[in-house]
Amino acid sequence: MSLSSRILIVDDEALIAFDFEMTLVDAGYDVLGPATSLDEALDMVSEETPRAAVLDIDLNARPVWPLARKLREAGTHIVFVSANLRHDELATEFKNEPQLDKPVCESDLLEALRLGLKEQATHCH
Repeated sequence: MSLSSRILIVDDEALIAFDFEMTLVDAGYDVLGPATSLDEALDMVSEETPRAAVLDIDLNARPVWPLARKLREAGTHIVFVSANLRHDELATEFKNEPQLDKPVCESDLLEALRLGLKEQATHCH
């Protein structure tokens, strides 16, 4: 299987990325990153395909879409977390991925990950 068991975190705000990392580690997940830029995240996924990804959308004024498309093609479960959920791509191309509004509550983040990973497991036979 090409997916690793790790969860990628991408957010250009280092404190939020660190907070997400602590939340996921405390919940028993292995974390890849966090990455604080699109280029850093693309470099990380060129080495390893994460099982899931928590993605901010606006990364230093650059949209996350190239990374999100690459991850989706690889079978990675994506959870979008952003202060701006009004992107056209979220209503069309990524309408089936969970979308959480910042500030996000820990339980909502963990639930979105759990549901996606559970669904992913039922499709991998």
